[in-house]
Amino acid sequence: MKRTLFATVTMILVLAGLAVAQGADEEYLKAMQLSDNCQKAKALEAYLAKYAGQGTTNEHWANAYFCLTPCASTDPVKAAAAGEKALTMQGIDNDTKVQLLATIPSLYNKAGQADKADAAAQKLIDFGKGQSNADLSAKLQAGGYVMIGQFAEKSGDVGKAAENYIKAYGIYKNPTISKQLNGLASSLYKSGKFAEAEQVFRQFYASDKGPESAALLGQTLYKQGKVDEALAIYKEGYAKRRTASLAQNIAVLLNAQVKTDPSKTMEAVTANIEAGLLIPAQQKNFLGMAQNLFVGQDKALASSYAKIEEHKKAIEEFNKTIDQKFANKTEDDLSDSDKRLLKTLNANIEAENQAIVQIQASQKDVLAKFNALVAQVKARMGK
Repeated sequence: MKRTLFATVTMILVLAGLAVAQGADEEYLKAMQLSDNCQKAKALEAYLAKYAGQGTTNEHWANAYFCLTPCASTDPVKAAAAGEKALTMQGIDNDTKVQLLATIPSLYNKAGQADKADAAAQKLIDFGKGQSNADLSAKLQAGGYVMIGQFAEKSGDVGKAAENYIKAYGIYKNPTISKQLNGLASSLYKSGKFAEAEQVFRQFYASDKGPESAALLGQTLYKQGKVDEALAIYKEGYAKRRTASLAQNIAVLLNAQVKTDPSKTMEAVTANIEAGLLIPAQQKNFLGMAQNLFVGQDKALASSYAKIEEHKKAIEEFNKTIDQKFANKTEDDLSDSDKRLLKTLNANIEAENQAIVQIQASQKDVLAKFNALVAQVKARMGK
């Protein structure tokens, strides 16, 4: 009798457990089928309040998706705590772990818990360090440092923000990270804090020595009137890797300097040619500037354009004289003196035309030299 009673009680408990499990599963599935994120988040929160700790099949997923489902009205601390709980549970795949680790820091930051936000971002960094895939490892570590930098920038801690952006860029050289630094610079510029911006980017350039950091530091120096130092930094970065932005900056600064220092003319010519080759949309402008500088250093050639105009003006005057004196006269109407004068005027026009031809020939020689220089630069740059 006792055995039968025990078996009956056991069966009731098993059935009750199954009923709970089935009810939990149904509630979880219903929650996940909701299209409205806030409704889904509320349903998952209710599920966890009802079934947490009972070993239901989907408790780990409920915690994960409560954390990952965006809703403005959800308590960010509760969502973050659910995400951290999910990370400790069995059955969470690697991709979901990454999503959780990338989401939790922002939730704590939204709640104003800066220390927890930084600690959560550090967990993402540590998780990244443990990945065998080098690219994924770098992305996750950089992502963690970027988040710490963003939190610091938002709170006004420029030094901490810059330090973490620089760490991120050192691990994963991605343009989106250098844009974070650029954005930080823009904020400092708008506030007139050029010295602070310079300090930040000197630190960045010291750790990177690449074209992106060179562009940022050079820009900051230029805005403070430190033109020579800015140009030197641009050149250093450009020597590491030719980029369109650095080529343009170098050309623009040299174009300004050559006005007071003609000794930099050929350097400016070459810089403009390289900028033109690297920036197709502005090639005509840069090559035109290079040609003007190249031609302008030849004083005789530079003045030859004015001489051509003088010769053309003289031809115009001779033709005007012919029209005035001989327009209505036939060959028979011309006196001997008229014929001599007409012959002289025509000879003068021919002489002026020959002078123009000679000048243009000399111009062609110089332009041929310029075109040869362009060809040399193209070959050197592999263009």
